[in-house]
Amino acid sequence: MFRNQYDQDILTWSPHGRLHQVEYAMEAVKQGGASVGCKNKDHAVLVTLNRSASELSSSQRKLFKVDDFVGIAVSGLTADGTALVKMLRSENISHKFTFGSHVDISRLALKVADNSQVSTQRAGARPSGVGTLIAGCDESGCHIFQTCPSGSIYEHEAIAIGARSQASKTFLENNQIVQASSLNEVKTLSVLCSLFN
Repeated sequence: MFRNQYDQDILTWSPHGRLHQVEYAMEAVKQGGASVGCKNKDHAVLVTLNRSASELSSSQRKLFKVDDFVGIAVSGLTADGTALVKMLRSENISHKFTFGSHVDISRLALKVADNSQVSTQRAGARPSGVGTLIAGCDESGCHIFQTCPSGSIYEHEAIAIGARSQASKTFLENNQIVQASSLNEVKTLSVLCSLFN
């Protein structure tokens, strides 16, 4: 059977038990711009690599501020990432207005993951082709969360997503962050890691 018989609709499972539309969205993240996140007990750092597609175009923004203590880096389709950032900003403002406090980073990451997962269940829309790194500090410490178009969510000490991210992951594994490292060391490690892309 041909693969394209099962990739026309998000709700159609292939005989192998796969949703090809979700796999295409995951591939868009792998081919997107590189994003790196590192943290220690006091700081979380996000770094993105901005390259223009050609000499005639400019680079697209891939690093966004959600709040004073929360940032997000996107890889994949930037338009989908911008929509997620608007949703997170709205969720953050709503939480501040209702409860009078800053929202937990894990709550924002779960909101993104839930939004991505719901789009894999409804016909008429495609899954969002963006992977995110959500970094910030709250009452429980500093966090870096990775979300995928499938709705999966992971918490990391250090992570790289996007094009050629495997070299960055290997570098991060070989140069693990110790909890006592300073902000400058975390920044340096993040920038060095992004240079592998």
